[in-house]
Amino acid sequence: MINLKRGIRDFIRGMGYGSITYLAIIAFLTPNMTVSTTSVITVFVISGLIGELSFVFQTELPYSIALVIHLIGTFILYSVMMLINHWPLNWQTIIIFIIVYIAIWLFIRLLEEQHINRINKQIRNRQK
Repeated sequence: MINLKRGIRDFIRGMGYGSITYLAIIAFLTPNMTVSTTSVITVFVISGLIGELSFVFQTELPYSIALVIHLIGTFILYSVMMLINHWPLNWQTIIIFIIVYIAIWLFIRLLEEQHINRINKQIRNRQK
């Protein structure tokens, strides 16, 4: 049951990150782009699957290897999304992918660090 809850949580988180990214790209990089139902559904599903791919960080693999696996898997899913929606997959969209991946990775790392600091503070307060 815990794995199901984690899976649903990761899928929804992935959808959230993907949706925000999609809207930001439309707003700032391609404001004249037509949004179709297919593209929205594809972004939701692929983003959710990318969120599911974060399970690799819960394994026994070293963090750096898990990160590389996640990056490659994310790029494959991103490429599938680009092909399904007939969007160009070129050096510009690959650079956008890399920038967005790094930005989301940094954001999540900062959130994790904040969460760890909060837990450590609670532990120190209990020891007093």
